[in-house]
Amino acid sequence: MEDWTTHLREIAEQLNPYNTGNQVLYYTWLIVYTFTWVAIWRSTRPWLRFLCFLLNQLFSVGILLSTVLTVAFIISFWKESLAVFVATAGLSLLLFRRRRQH
Repeated sequence: MEDWTTHLREIAEQLNPYNTGNQVLYYTWLIVYTFTWVAIWRSTRPWLRFLCFLLNQLFSVGILLSTVLTVAFIISFWKESLAVFVATAGLSLLLFRRRRQH
């Protein structure tokens, strides 16, 4: 019975949005996802857009974080998430000043 409760406790800890490891993973995902999204949109180099697209897909929500956990992070840490998103988007827009030509 103790093994069963220990196992359930470990699962609950993995789904806890206040777990430090989950927070680090979430903010890493948010930074990479935002940066690569802007790079795909603004970069003039096709190889860089493709590389950022691949990196974006590797860090997609379905692979690293469950959708439920991501929503829990967004609700729990909405101010911090917004600040990280705005800072990363601003920095990436600064790095990719020129929009790619069509």
